[in-house]
Amino acid sequence: MGVRPDLYSAPLSGNADTHTMGSVIDRLNELPPLPQRTPAPRRTGRYVLLLVTILLVANAIVGERGLVALFRANQEHARQQLVIDALRAENGRLHRYAQALSDDPRVIEDVARRELSMIKPGEQLFIVKDSEAAPLPAPPDEDTASAPATP
Repeated sequence: MGVRPDLYSAPLSGNADTHTMGSVIDRLNELPPLPQRTPAPRRTGRYVLLLVTILLVANAIVGERGLVALFRANQEHARQQLVIDALRAENGRLHRYAQALSDDPRVIEDVARRELSMIKPGEQLFIVKDSEAAPLPAPPDEDTASAPATP
């Protein structure tokens, strides 16, 4: 398990023009440099990833099923809900009116008087016609207004 001195250390004596084996590090230093990897592919990959991310975010905001479409759908839902509430209220009112027409004789009588012009036995019907209003007297002329009044 001895260490071979010729592999790991420079010779202690000898002239410089003889070829001797140097250390492993010296031999590595003599090798040509390793080719450097260019960071361009990595940079390109980052740009592609950034572009894809921007497109996905833009689609999530503005796309067919994006955030803007969600806001529009919520507004349309609120409008439709108001219409439904109004129709339900009118439906309830009409249902109560139909129930009253079938059950309450006072409502039936009121509809018969208003829409069919019916009267009870013993009542008298008075029809009042509007006649044209009498014409207003003409305003006095300036000549007669300035003339002295005669007794």
